[in-house]
Amino acid sequence: MDRVEKQKNPILETTKNNPWYTSDQIDIAQRHQRRTIERRYCFILQCVEAYLQCPHKKPIRILDAGCGDGVLLQGFIPFPGLEVWGTDYNLLRASRAKRNFPTSHIVCEDILYPSYRSASFDIVLCSQLIEHIPQDDLLLEKLAEVLKPQGLMILGTPNEGCFLAHLRNHILERNIMKNTDHIHFYKEAVIRRKIETAGFIIQEVMRENWFFPHQRINYYLTNRRWGFRFMAQLNKILPSQAAGYYFKCVKSL
Repeated sequence: MDRVEKQKNPILETTKNNPWYTSDQIDIAQRHQRRTIERRYCFILQCVEAYLQCPHKKPIRILDAGCGDGVLLQGFIPFPGLEVWGTDYNLLRASRAKRNFPTSHIVCEDILYPSYRSASFDIVLCSQLIEHIPQDDLLLEKLAEVLKPQGLMILGTPNEGCFLAHLRNHILERNIMKNTDHIHFYKEAVIRRKIETAGFIIQEVMRENWFFPHQRINYYLTNRRWGFRFMAQLNKILPSQAAGYYFKCVKSL
């Protein structure tokens, strides 16, 4: 099936009550993905804190591109001098984020056609978004456009091009490919090349957890401290089979 044709209309999918578009992301993050989300928080906040330690004109503006219900927005609210923005093309999710975080500036729009002026933001967060966008190169181009020179981009995406992901998606749980709205299934080398081609310098990468090739067992392990630690050790042994990547990038001049 053509990648562009696979992209779904959020209004139609919301009307159909498709859980990919309607489920409570904050509730899911707290119940099923708590340790994974906490690990992401840790890396993202470390990147933001390091950026804030450098002399910059205040306020610092951060954009969460594809913010969804605002799972990651809550981590930025306490920072003084940080102006938090979020955008999502799903009206339901944008409305929830606005309700959950009223001090943030939430806009419902397609990030490929942003209303923001060039060089509007000091920091751009693109977490678990790029794999959903058919025109991924255009997305990176737009993120670079709204980011100031030497601005910070933090990009996270699943490692769905790895062997274990292929095993899960095409053999063990083939229904995933029928239901997912993911368009791209990246390997690390591929997403690195795209980031660098868009004009970013990768400074650091966090390889999160491990890609256990069965969702139910994966949830069981990640929700237990010993299981999470076990998969962290597997990550060190086989980093190519990490569950996903978070890249700390700087926009080149």
